[in-house]
Amino acid sequence: MDSGMGQNSSKQKKVAKSRSTSTTLSLETIPNDKEETLIPTGSTMHPDRKLVPEWIHKTQFLEILNDNVPEFQRIENFCIQPALSSGENYSSLILRISIDVKLTDKTIKPMSFMMKVPHESAKMQQMLKTVNFFTVENATYEELISKFEELYKSKGINIDFAPRAYKFKESLKTEPKLANTVLMYDLGQDGYRNLNRLECLNVDQTKFVLRKLAQYHAAGAHCRIINGPYPELFTQPMFGPNKERAISILEGIMGPFKKMFLEHLYGYKDGAKYYEKFATLFSKMSRHFLSLSQFDATEFNVINHGDCWINNLLFKYDPNGELIDMIFVDFQLPKYGHPSADLLNFIMTSVHIDHKLKQFDYFIKYYHDQLIEHLQLLEYTNRLPTLSELHMLLYKYGIWAITASVMVLPIVLLDEKENSLEYKSQLYTNERYKAHIEQILPWLDNRGLLDA
Repeated sequence: MDSGMGQNSSKQKKVAKSRSTSTTLSLETIPNDKEETLIPTGSTMHPDRKLVPEWIHKTQFLEILNDNVPEFQRIENFCIQPALSSGENYSSLILRISIDVKLTDKTIKPMSFMMKVPHESAKMQQMLKTVNFFTVENATYEELISKFEELYKSKGINIDFAPRAYKFKESLKTEPKLANTVLMYDLGQDGYRNLNRLECLNVDQTKFVLRKLAQYHAAGAHCRIINGPYPELFTQPMFGPNKERAISILEGIMGPFKKMFLEHLYGYKDGAKYYEKFATLFSKMSRHFLSLSQFDATEFNVINHGDCWINNLLFKYDPNGELIDMIFVDFQLPKYGHPSADLLNFIMTSVHIDHKLKQFDYFIKYYHDQLIEHLQLLEYTNRLPTLSELHMLLYKYGIWAITASVMVLPIVLLDEKENSLEYKSQLYTNERYKAHIEQILPWLDNRGLLDA
């Protein structure tokens, strides 16, 4: 998902332009020769109205405002424009809806929403027939997040895991396309911002995320005990029950990345040393990835965020520059399973290269400590997972470290200014990615993760 919910900030060291974009393997993340160009937040350029779907109208928001704004009278001003800049737009078009609301006391209340809509591309339309990300995300907000937050409220703790989401009802009767949208509160209004993905996270920021992730995972594990099995929407095999069809889709997604990575592998330090291992691994990757996507009932399982990386994390700092909160966005890919998927994807894509490998085991220990603390807080009654079990299962699910490093990290480290006509080649040749992957390769190999 791409839920850019921030504004520009003058604190360049702390925050950057709003970016929240899905990179986890979806058809829309395959590098295209022709990329959409969006208007950066705060840009003085006139937004390209061609990017805003004609079927979205301000009258559709009347029911949202009537239900959620006390003393709502009418819409005074309505503005809709693309919210993300070029290079930050992958799986969905993100729109910022700015509304000046007139209240019954004649005052004006400015409001802002973020709205996700699917691209009109053939690939996206085909994907929605197989896995409707918008149905999944709306269900996550309605059926999961609220329950997770309520678990902590019952213990006297207020935790927000995600922005508030809104649902169209009456407007659906006249515009069915609204069903494939996600409407959210713009957290930028409350000071939440994305951090600079090119810089990645330092140790303190990483620990902050891991604590919130442990809280989220603990709630998902405990909620399963209280309310019974999760709906099939969150447990079904990736891309449906037809295994061969699912593998075909995965090959279509992974193929371009695997091909480009192998083509550039010789350009990395000692790259030739790893070529045969990657070639063999890639030949089996889709089937292995699919098999590990089905949860094992004998393991400790949670609701994974599914796309946990820096662009899908919004941070809030106090006036003194202290980090005080972090919230997840983009819930298109939540899945019930072992938490290693979130842990490996987050650490390998979003933590600074000076820390992600050297302090990997420390980060896992810190996460485990937080997980146990919050499972006990929620009075989780099943057996608590041990640290040694967590480490062993991180090896079992190690393919997520590889897909994160080979297929997601290149996108994370690509400067939007470089995302131009040479987008494909820049993925694997830019100096930031080379600096990361040349350290990651021996780390993966020394852990045995490249052994097919």
